[in-house]
Amino acid sequence: MGSGFVSNKVEECIRRNIAWKDLSSDVRKALNNDEAEYRKQIVDYSLLNQLRFRGNIVYSVTKNEKKYYERLVEVNIRALHIFPYHLADVITKGLRVTPFNYYTDMIAFLLTHDKNYDALPNFTAADCLRVLGIGRNEYLSISSDLKSSSPRSFFKKNPYHFLPKFPRTVTMHPWWIVEIGHILEKDVEHLSLEEINTIDQLIDCGPQTAGTLNLDTVQKLYRKGLIYLDVPISSDDRINIPPLRNFVMNRVAGDYFENLLYNVFVTTDEQCTISELSQILQVHMDTVKQATSLFCRLGFAKIKNAFAEFKLDESWLQQQADGGEDAAAYNYHALLLSEVPLEVKPSPDGSTPTVPFFPPSDPSSPASPVPLTPTDSGAPFAKEKTTPESTGSGFRAAKRVGFLFDSTLTAFLMMGNLSPGLKTHAITLFEVGKLCDEGMADLLEELEKVSMLDAESEGEVSRYFNHAVLLRSTIVALKSSLKIELDLLRLESIEGLDVQTRNRLLERKYKYLISAAPLSGSLSSQFTIPFFGQFYQSSADSHIWSKLFYYHMGGYGSPSLFLKKGTVLKSLPRMFLGYGKLLITIVNTDSYVLNSEKFYTLNEHLKNECLLIQGYGINEPAKVHYEPFPFDINDEDNRWGQHAAWNGLSQVVNMEKTFGYVTFINTGVPDLGCDNYNPSVVLKRTGDKKQKNTAKKEEPETPNTPPATAANSAEEDDSTVDRSSTTEEGNGVVEELNDKLEQLQTAESDSDTEISRKNSLLNAAEEWTILDINFGIPLFDVDCNTKICQYILQRLCIDENISMLKEVNQQMEKKYLKFISQCLFFEDENMELIKAGKYVPKLRINLAYENGKVQSWDGK
Repeated sequence: MGSGFVSNKVEECIRRNIAWKDLSSDVRKALNNDEAEYRKQIVDYSLLNQLRFRGNIVYSVTKNEKKYYERLVEVNIRALHIFPYHLADVITKGLRVTPFNYYTDMIAFLLTHDKNYDALPNFTAADCLRVLGIGRNEYLSISSDLKSSSPRSFFKKNPYHFLPKFPRTVTMHPWWIVEIGHILEKDVEHLSLEEINTIDQLIDCGPQTAGTLNLDTVQKLYRKGLIYLDVPISSDDRINIPPLRNFVMNRVAGDYFENLLYNVFVTTDEQCTISELSQILQVHMDTVKQATSLFCRLGFAKIKNAFAEFKLDESWLQQQADGGEDAAAYNYHALLLSEVPLEVKPSPDGSTPTVPFFPPSDPSSPASPVPLTPTDSGAPFAKEKTTPESTGSGFRAAKRVGFLFDSTLTAFLMMGNLSPGLKTHAITLFEVGKLCDEGMADLLEELEKVSMLDAESEGEVSRYFNHAVLLRSTIVALKSSLKIELDLLRLESIEGLDVQTRNRLLERKYKYLISAAPLSGSLSSQFTIPFFGQFYQSSADSHIWSKLFYYHMGGYGSPSLFLKKGTVLKSLPRMFLGYGKLLITIVNTDSYVLNSEKFYTLNEHLKNECLLIQGYGINEPAKVHYEPFPFDINDEDNRWGQHAAWNGLSQVVNMEKTFGYVTFINTGVPDLGCDNYNPSVVLKRTGDKKQKNTAKKEEPETPNTPPATAANSAEEDDSTVDRSSTTEEGNGVVEELNDKLEQLQTAESDSDTEISRKNSLLNAAEEWTILDINFGIPLFDVDCNTKICQYILQRLCIDENISMLKEVNQQMEKKYLKFISQCLFFEDENMELIKAGKYVPKLRINLAYENGKVQSWDGK
């Protein structure tokens, strides 16, 4: 049992407030039956996850509430966590810790310990920018000024001298709630009459809706730290995520709340209420409200527009005329130099006065806003008021289509100097992980500004422009052809959800998914809804396995060598003699072309991981051609659709019910195909048969050690595996495999025999051969993309075909997994099939694809 698994179980027990006496035996054992250790973990977890003191198990562990919150602030500043807004009724009202001095202390901590700005997690950095006006450039400037002090100086400069003295003017919305902070008598001495009246109103009448108060007065009181703002969220609220502005891309901390924020990003949309969002994520309602409240505060989400019944103060009208956006520019230098006049005089060091005592009020739950009496005059404005008809448990909107892309696309949109506004959309696609149909018009408008003619040169730059232009044409084609609402989904964000949550989300919102191709991200398991895309789940080397699968089943493909970790190449494998160029595919990296005489450099990679070597040209890299499928069966002149590889490949890969493209290459060496086609893989051991039989007879008396062959002796080749290690490793792999897939055995063995008879004499020499097959819509090749979007989408994206697609993918995956199973064992070993949904075990036998079939490599 891994330490991460144990830690997660303990944390779950803490979140559920399970006392020591009620812990299960396995959790107690994981804690070494030490109650003190459990108590320590309760305190540590509660502090780092900003849990409220009352109502959680930490209340039974430590009794001093004030010290708990003081320590919570200190721990979270050093952990660089976002300000605990959900505890503001205790932190701000009780300890006088505002977001401003919280982040001021955090920046001072970073400067004092000489840490980079990138140390700040994304959401913390964004809120710090919002409150202090300190972003990356400002931080670098402060750090430089701090280090510029003379090294002979005895005293170090105080970082607080370089930080703003007051918070910047932040965006507020009329539906937010204004709460009274911690006010001392000397604070009131410097207030204007309007500010005093507002303070009195908050004290006498309780929290007030911000829109009923004077905006300027509220801003002044906020900047003086005398009030704080609550962003109320109800279970019936719905939010939308506009393009992210002022988002800081630093790093991901990986804590529980941050993970929840990203899950909310990719899961929510305008049709989803907070209650439904809680059901999809299987997270407590209050925690989801906390996350969405933070998004609204940061400006990353907006409550879906509607009206409530209260009179809007005239001071808010100008902000509403500006669209509710923040009118104040980020003026860090004005804040630093205190050019914005304020009546409150700060302490000499720029800090706020310390709190003299901890209030005795009960902070067990956040203060509830005092309901306001509706008025019958004025311009109403506030949060949406949801009608009873719209609060059903199911989604009200019709299901959509999801277009699946990966981080490669967002990287291209960000790296290329394509359009000033496009980078904002790229950041949104990457961080939010989704763009809903409602925001598609803005993205298309930015993409329309990009032209392939603007590419300054060939190579990488042109790739960025091609992807942007083809993304736009693909979105337009999908929306016009399918006549349905379309969402863009980032694969990595969807995969960041646990499988059950991912499936609940997709099943409730999407009719089917269409993939961009190729996808570099991992697919942990097949989707439970129809998917025009990769039919197999991802593993570290799944792309390599799929290539060998296509080659063996079709009988055509470039000579390929799949080597396991630890193999040592003493000489260039003879199958590559005559090839001056090799295509190298290393697990988890991009493929690259290598001169064959430098084959020995691959030994360094083989120390750490398996790799695939393929023949890729004589003197120059192979010519490449992309051809979309399904092929036009009526076009007899289509040479690609008449390729001999389809004789066998069409029996296992359904290229009629789904779409994608085939990558053909011309290496300069004709591909003769397979002279004895057999869809089953039979791996035979290399070496002397008589010696092997002798070794088998000696098995009861001596270890199972086969004799070494000349090519694979222990002295000559590190890839050699003795009989005992092979058996042990085989048994280890068998443990990862499940019972045989019964439905495949009899029926498929009969069909395999028939295919073998049918295709054994149909293969012929081909000038072009197959390099790869990808499923989905390519965003890099104009001709291939255009043919799929214009001729194929309407033909295949119909109800009749979609209803069959899930089963089609499952059948292809079963045949693919059967192929891999056959490649993991020699013919005299006990072979079982891999279960769909399980990760593929690591390669244990060096494999060679040559002469139209996959076989074990003899080391030569």
